[in-house]
Amino acid sequence: QAGLDAVEAAFAAEHPEYNITWENIMYNQGTDYFPQLQTALASGDQPEIMMGNPGLYPDLVEQGYVADMTDNEVINGLGLPSGDLGDVSANGRIYGFPIDFKTWGVFYNKKIFSDLGLSEPKTYTELLEACQTIADADIDPWAHAFGDAVFGDIEMRNYIWTKALDAGDNDLFANLMSGAKKLTDYPYFEEGLATWAKRLKWMRDDAMVNDQNAALEVFTSGQAAMMYFGSWGIGDLEAMIEGSDFEYGFFVEPIDDEGSAKMNVQVDQCFMVNPNAEGYDVAVQFMEYWVTEGGSSWSAVSLMPLLNGSVADNAPEIVKTLASIKASGNIAHYGDFTAPFNSQFTTDWRTYLTAFAESYSNGTNQSPADCLSAMQAKFDQNIAENG
Repeated sequence: QAGLDAVEAAFAAEHPEYNITWENIMYNQGTDYFPQLQTALASGDQPEIMMGNPGLYPDLVEQGYVADMTDNEVINGLGLPSGDLGDVSANGRIYGFPIDFKTWGVFYNKKIFSDLGLSEPKTYTELLEACQTIADADIDPWAHAFGDAVFGDIEMRNYIWTKALDAGDNDLFANLMSGAKKLTDYPYFEEGLATWAKRLKWMRDDAMVNDQNAALEVFTSGQAAMMYFGSWGIGDLEAMIEGSDFEYGFFVEPIDDEGSAKMNVQVDQCFMVNPNAEGYDVAVQFMEYWVTEGGSSWSAVSLMPLLNGSVADNAPEIVKTLASIKASGNIAHYGDFTAPFNSQFTTDWRTYLTAFAESYSNGTNQSPADCLSAMQAKFDQNIAENG
């Protein structure tokens, strides 16, 4: 919210000719966001700008609530790679303004690693060995935040996205949603779950109830040596450790012993403009400002790396590192898939991954095959119900 306020204030200062009343409606950003937004639109509300990846909300596009920005000169002038543009597209057309990107991986306590003689692991075997060394020192290897459904998802993405794109399976999610393929047609789903399960043995008792902030408290207090989370939480992390001597590092989690891992990238903040709204023209101008000169106002508060490659002067060193890795091209980009999971499939994917993680918390240890079987049954139900 503070970052949004900063961009709005900067735009208003640049354009005193407009008398703008800003109203930021904060819907639940969990699984209820789309139903709440759809209900508001159906009732006659016409917000100028809506947050979201167009591929997640095809109904809004089909119903005419989202403007086609394929020919927008400002977006085209950003020089963005295919993955960034793919993340804000639907059916081959651009429908969103991309602001920044997010990624995820392992944040670790530098002091604990140093005290135990550990370096950043380069293979999955080395990661498991590091976990055991940490546990042998009576320190929890991991702080988890499975109370937020997204965390099971992001802990699996590095394996699935990287393996799928390397195999040329760019149509993975489209095929699963249409029913053309099953989860078992792609061996890396079962392999990924089996790989993930090997480190779920080191779950704390609070792993399934902690949200991100609670898990960050565990991590920054030194109770756990590592936490798997994303760039969107760096600002919260920095606020928690302000004034302390806590130091953290970051590495992309290895997914095998062959060095196959790549940093995952996904457009984070993306906004769609409603062509039916009264202030449509000004809304487009505002978004054009945000993705260009207004981006610095946003990044200075959010500490997120912008898609144009720039970061705020006050950004932590890690944010600059993430931006440079993205620029290197050694990434697995969600936008390079032909279509993302829609909101229903995303919800179900996360639900079953969270249940899989919980089974390792309560000792029932669900097999990867059983997890995929249950998930596929739900996918099949979605396909049958939605034609």
